[in-house]
Parts: sequence; structure tokens; C-alpha cells
Amino acid sequence: MKSSNNNRNVLSRSKTVFAAAMFAAVTLPQVASAGVVFQSVPDLNDTTKLTAPWCSSCSGSYRVFDQFTLTTSETITGFSVALYSPAPYWGQGLNFSIWSVGAGAQPGTQLFSQNLAHADFTTQTLQYNALIATTDDVAGLTLGAGTYYASFYNYELGVWGYTGGGGKLLQQSNQFHTGTSAGFILTGGDHSVPEPT
Repeated sequence: MKSSNNNRNVLSRSKTVFAAAMFAAVTLPQVASAGVVFQSVPDLNDTTKLTAPWCSSCSGSYRVFDQFTLTTSETITGFSVALYSPAPYWGQGLNFSIWSVGAGAQPGTQLFSQNLAHADFTTQTLQYNALIATTDDVAGLTLGAGTYYASFYNYELGVWGYTGGGGKLLQQSNQFHTGTSAGFILTGGDHSVPEPT
């Protein structure tokens, strides 16, 4: 009999704790977390969509830009970008910048720039010569709704192109590569679950 009462008490306490947890989950505000603000192609892991690693800059010759559009104001706190991985093209960090879209769909005014060290990134290998570099160390970048250019640059850097996406990859000092998008994801913003009313 005692064991039966103990089981009932444990079951009763378990139901009470579960009910309290459910009440809290429904009524308490949800914590904000970083989410995807923009993604240039559906899947950065899909190596069948890789076209070529575009120099940005390969000894100072070129710079890769790609357009992205925001439908609302967003705070960007990080990004992932697909890069050519052999040395010396990866291992020195990079400069991340945002530009307005100028005349002739060329990059206009630089709106933001931040140098990030190699140690600011985690990496995921895609194949023998490709990786995805990810950081959440972008600071002080809030953009209004609109269309912009993102640029990933270093003296020796190669940014992988993908088929599909917006197809707006520009290699400055060369040309637009129609139908090719730089592989990148911008993250951040307040993506909290709205409170119930």
C-alpha cells in the first residue's frame, strides 16, 4: 500500500511539474535567437551547384560582390561563406563589407566594413578544395530594407560561385557572372517567437 501511494504521489508531482512547464512555455516571452536574414542559394552544402572559386582578390587583382535584398530592417551579427580552401587562399581571415547599389548596378558607396581574423571563424569542409567559413562576430551592422552588395575580400581569397540563387555575382575588374551567385548566408536579427496575446 505504501508503495502504491508513493507511486501516486510521484505521478501527481510529475503531472504538476509538467503542467507548470507547459504554462511557462505558453505564457513567458521567448528568448531572441539569431536566424537567417538572407541566403544566396538554397543549400551551401550542395557541391553539385559549385561553379568556380572567384578571385577576391588573388594578389590584388579582383574583388567579388554579390547582391542581396532585405524586406525589413535587420541587424546582421554573422555570416557563412563558401571559400576556396587550399593555402594561401584560406587561413588569413577576411574583410567583410556592405555596399550600396550604384549606377549601372555597380557597387556604390561602402556602408560597412569589418576585418575578421582567421580565429573568428569555424569551418566545415565541403570537398577537398572547398569549405564553409562561419562567424558570429560581426558588430554594429544594421541595414534598412533594400538591396545591397556584400563583399568578402582578402589579398589571397577565392569565393565559390553557385548556380542558381539571384545570379548577381560581380567580379570587379572583370565582369558580372550571369546565373552565378556567391555562396553566403547572413545571420542575425531578432527572430524571437512572438508572445501570445
